[in-house]
Amino acid sequence: MDAGLLTETQLRSALAEQRKWGGRLGLTLVQMRFVDESSMVHALSRQLSIPTVDLETVTPSATAMQALRADIAERYTVFPTAYEPSSKLLTVATSDPTNVESLQELAFHTGQRLQVVVAAASSIERAIRRHYHGEITSTTASPLAFGIDEQTFELAPPSEADVELMPAPRASGPSSVREGELTQQVDALTQKVADLERMVAQQARSLRAMLELLETRGLVTRDDYLAKVR
Repeated sequence: MDAGLLTETQLRSALAEQRKWGGRLGLTLVQMRFVDESSMVHALSRQLSIPTVDLETVTPSATAMQALRADIAERYTVFPTAYEPSSKLLTVATSDPTNVESLQELAFHTGQRLQVVVAAASSIERAIRRHYHGEITSTTASPLAFGIDEQTFELAPPSEADVELMPAPRASGPSSVREGELTQQVDALTQKVADLERMVAQQARSLRAMLELLETRGLVTRDDYLAKVR
């Protein structure tokens, strides 16, 4: 918010989404397309004075990989970038350097002193799969890369046609009662649209993750997918 990348309204909306679905707030902000991963990483770097790292170009040393087991890296979503055995100083990339409790647990599990750098969560996950599991990963797997454009919704008051379809208020009684009934009907319709928006957003996130996994494992290509949906 200090960097001007996020509004208070967007933050409140993301917090509500996080309470419903769980997960890290930063990831929720990215999934809701309020902030892109690159902007999130650089904002954290500036705010906390922590350097960033491009994991697509980093090749960790063998000692760094040995200092952090794959299951621990996956549990805490971190990736080792360097290690100094003499001082037992392990440098790890994380997308959430503000999670002090998690980093303290990581230091306990590894028995090392930690130094952190900032990287995008998706690049950390790709680095884990690439360097620990030998998978061939790609940074291009996205809905747009497969010719998909995620739908977005703008909530607006019901049109006159929508209002005409609603049950008519009772003719008798004060006008304030009729206005109250109409307000309740409008609120109910707005809530249904909001529920639909959240459902579609969740399905889009699931589809994006599935497409990336299938492409990473060589089970589908962009051309294969487009040929099926046309």
